[in-house]
Amino acid sequence: MVNFYDILGIKSDASHSEIKSAFRALAKIYHPDKNPNGQEEFKKILRAYETLINPSRKASYDTKLRYHKNAVNTPKTPGKKNWSFEESELKRRKYYDEHIKKHEKIKTTKAQHAELKINYNEYKYILFATPIAVALFLLIIKLAASPEPKNIAVKNSSLAGENKRVLKMGDSPYAEHFGNQRYNTAENKKLTIKNNTGKDIVVCLFNEMGFLRSCFIQNGFYAEIPQLPKKDLRLRYSEGLNWDFEKQLQEAKLYGTFTKDLSFYKSIAKTELGAINEITLIYGVNEGFETINEKEFFNKEES
Repeated sequence: MVNFYDILGIKSDASHSEIKSAFRALAKIYHPDKNPNGQEEFKKILRAYETLINPSRKASYDTKLRYHKNAVNTPKTPGKKNWSFEESELKRRKYYDEHIKKHEKIKTTKAQHAELKINYNEYKYILFATPIAVALFLLIIKLAASPEPKNIAVKNSSLAGENKRVLKMGDSPYAEHFGNQRYNTAENKKLTIKNNTGKDIVVCLFNEMGFLRSCFIQNGFYAEIPQLPKKDLRLRYSEGLNWDFEKQLQEAKLYGTFTKDLSFYKSIAKTELGAINEITLIYGVNEGFETINEKEFFNKEES
């Protein structure tokens, strides 16, 4: 079993800040942008970091790691096993064979007959549903032929979140404010954004032409955003908890925002997308980003 603590070079009782520091130090050495030969090693480091920085994933991994160590360290005794039973145990086994085991066999037989009956009924339903399935399939093909590009990595990415009562993964809040989402099918670059901030986020992408795309990403999930231009990409994101469509932003005069722990950030420099394009956002101000206010976040002109 792979030991993520050994990969990051830390102890099993390392703190949150120690895990974060170890990852940043290794990322400076093996990140593909700085070390073209370190791609595979960086993937291992990133996987270890994403597991250990998340409390629930770390707890699950630690349990599996302890089980693996115990299994490896437990000595195996060669040869045949010697079993010994008391008279009471022998009587219990005899009673089980004569009564309970017989009853379980009858119960299993009845269950098999019931399953055959259910399968027959399901077969009738399949025959009835086939024409409906064909009609739905033809409708899907017609919708897929639409010239408007779709984000295949995130469902409903082209829908405005304000029209729904529940904000879902891939929804695009503030699209009405910033304008239509734009797609670059010629360069067709893909950016993966992983949200490990501990909060939900709304990401907005820009270039020198203005607004490109927006996307809602829940904490602990990631989104793959395709059909992006290669150069001059800038990123803004807001993070917080408890999205409310009825709450109004004071500066932007827009409805829909996080009601708790709201904050805004933007990238400091322009980004050029390459072969591997991944951004992992963690708690606090991330490297390459700075804190901004509400007015700067909703500015329609990229600066």
